[in-house]
Amino acid sequence: MFGGCPKRQTGPQIIYVPSPPPASAPSQSDQTMVVQAPAPPTPTETLPQPLPRVAAEPAPSKAPRPRRAEVKSPPEEETAEVPALQSALSPTQASELRSRVFRLQEGIEKRIALLSKEWLSPGERSTLEGARGFLQQSQKALQESDLQRADNLAHKADVLVTSVEQSR
Repeated sequence: MFGGCPKRQTGPQIIYVPSPPPASAPSQSDQTMVVQAPAPPTPTETLPQPLPRVAAEPAPSKAPRPRRAEVKSPPEEETAEVPALQSALSPTQASELRSRVFRLQEGIEKRIALLSKEWLSPGERSTLEGARGFLQQSQKALQESDLQRADNLAHKADVLVTSVEQSR
């Protein structure tokens, strides 16, 4: 109740206080056990001192803010090389996936060409542009031999084109 919120209810608190040294060693016939509280923890780090306040000056709006702390990179000795990711696909699976993605991309291109000739609402045009973007990203991933990503992006483009087709 000393300066706290009167409505705030706090539970019991446990405070460790070192016990006074025993006056004499306990005898075995006394059947009492002496338990000493652990010594209070010693602070290992000192808290940073607050910076003195400086008179407020209007700062330029585009000036970069000073960095508060710098992160040091670990020593070169401790850095471990990360092995390159290897494809979990066998060569035959990879060639099958490559041909499947290529066929899917060609089909999507044809469907986009047909839909772009029709009158589309602004929402449908936006969806079709999104499908074109995914298709281009898929083609780029296929050129870079990132088959999983190319397949994923082609399927996203396919879903968008299908939604435009179904709204017609």
